[in-house]
Amino acid sequence: MIIEDNFRQEFYNKIKKGDKSVVLIVSVDTDALCTTMILTHLLRCDDIPFSILAVEGWSSVEKIFADSQEQKCHYILINCGATRSLTRLQIPPASIAFVIDSHRPFHIENVYENGQIHLLANPSEMSELQIPDLESVIREDSDDEEDSDEDEDQEYISYEQRMEKIRRKAIKREEMQIWERQRRTILWRYYESTWFSSPSCVTLLEMAAEMNRVSAETMWFTAVGLNSAMADKLISIEMYTQICVDRMRPFVHRFMPKNIVNQGKVDDLLHITFGRELPLALYSHWDLFSAMMVSEYFSIKTKNWTQKGDVNIRHLLAQLGITLHETKQKFEALPTEQRNLVVDVLEKEMDSSFATFFGTLGYCGKLSACDVARAVTLRLEMPKSETIMNRFRSGQSILRSSITGERQDRLNLNNTFTSICQRTLQVSWKTVAAAINQSEIIPNGPYYLFSCSRSIDEDMVDSRHFLYNTAGFMIRAFASMKKGRTTKPLIAMFPLTGESAGWLVVTGVMPIATIYEDSLLKTCIGRAFERVKKMTPPLRIVDDYFNSDIIRLKSEDRTRFIDFLQTVFEGTSN
Repeated sequence: MIIEDNFRQEFYNKIKKGDKSVVLIVSVDTDALCTTMILTHLLRCDDIPFSILAVEGWSSVEKIFADSQEQKCHYILINCGATRSLTRLQIPPASIAFVIDSHRPFHIENVYENGQIHLLANPSEMSELQIPDLESVIREDSDDEEDSDEDEDQEYISYEQRMEKIRRKAIKREEMQIWERQRRTILWRYYESTWFSSPSCVTLLEMAAEMNRVSAETMWFTAVGLNSAMADKLISIEMYTQICVDRMRPFVHRFMPKNIVNQGKVDDLLHITFGRELPLALYSHWDLFSAMMVSEYFSIKTKNWTQKGDVNIRHLLAQLGITLHETKQKFEALPTEQRNLVVDVLEKEMDSSFATFFGTLGYCGKLSACDVARAVTLRLEMPKSETIMNRFRSGQSILRSSITGERQDRLNLNNTFTSICQRTLQVSWKTVAAAINQSEIIPNGPYYLFSCSRSIDEDMVDSRHFLYNTAGFMIRAFASMKKGRTTKPLIAMFPLTGESAGWLVVTGVMPIATIYEDSLLKTCIGRAFERVKKMTPPLRIVDDYFNSDIIRLKSEDRTRFIDFLQTVFEGTSN
């Protein structure tokens, strides 16, 4: 069942007035974390007890349901649960599940289950979902009962009556076969592509506003969650901008400083502003040269993975009028006027109109929501040696530290920027550079294939942020080297190490031409993986991720997987 509007009445008030315990099942991603922070704030305001269970895959959700079959709960699934049938996952019979998930499309059984499952969706996206009619995909037939009754009456009817019943049965069978064929076609079109809607935290912020419980903190959580979706390449810059303009503007006006002159008198308050920013990851916490070296834009422009790359980037800096001395020292160490001048020059070079949210608290300095989003995301995803809940709590701590004035909190945040975030960007660039220099990206019929020959830190390989950003960077860099490379998708394989040695993480990215045309960033990669898994002989594939375009594959099955995937893509294009 889909709840399209009035979330306060149809969702929150039912939890508030219900007699069931509240359990939050939360995916370990930044949007889900920010959504949880807003929702738990509301629950605490109404003295509603709750528990939080962090999950990383479908098996974890299924285990939670299996272990609580006798309990009566209000389950709130955040960024998980929408794309697979919760009924088949055996949601406890006396419980109700509310699903706040940005993954699309919804599983059709969740849509038409009217008792236990409630999906929250924005009314504006219903036309894009194109949910099939109930009668076209779900059919209740009483043929079996009629057949049994007819069998009992066979000896009492005439030959003509018997033949008439046989004819009617044949017609019904033929009608059922036609219906089944049409149903498969309808469901194929419905499930053909996957994409992401607006982040869940934006929906919760709007609901909190209806309840007059919005604060600068909840606004900041939403800003970080929204930026994380863009940084992970889940939503396009067009969707990001549209959400900022259409849905976030009222909150920006509410929490930005009212009087610049008197800011010093209220420096203990959190102020949020919205303004232009360089789309250059972490440059304000790094030196410009290093940030530009690993930037997708500057790396592709200067081809800095080639022998002439270093010369090219120095030549570019000379053209822009920026000295090496300015780029080699820490950006924050530059005088204010010099910083502003450099930013203006780079902004014009990148032809960027990107804007983001900034949080300012007293004299602690201004923080970009985009940078904080990267830090929270990577802390949630690594190291895998820590338990899920420990990483979840650490992500919460990093998020809170961005809006507190405590010196130790800021030091922890800065340490995350310099240790985890910068290292991830460097490894991503090195992976792309090696793939192109060593010609590791090869054409394989309808798609390009990259099979990483080097061992990368398992934590990083298992990170959605790393996988999506590296694959997206790689296909653009590969296309920049030669014309005619914009019409095929890229499939990327990374070997796992440690306890997971012998397995590959496989993901994919759509053709560049498709990415530029589609503002929703729809992908059919997950659907292709699903079809390969169903082929015989069966391959050892684990599809436990909430994102269907990320799977694990046994290394020994690599060759057959490549061949089967080629067959699937060729069949789709025909």
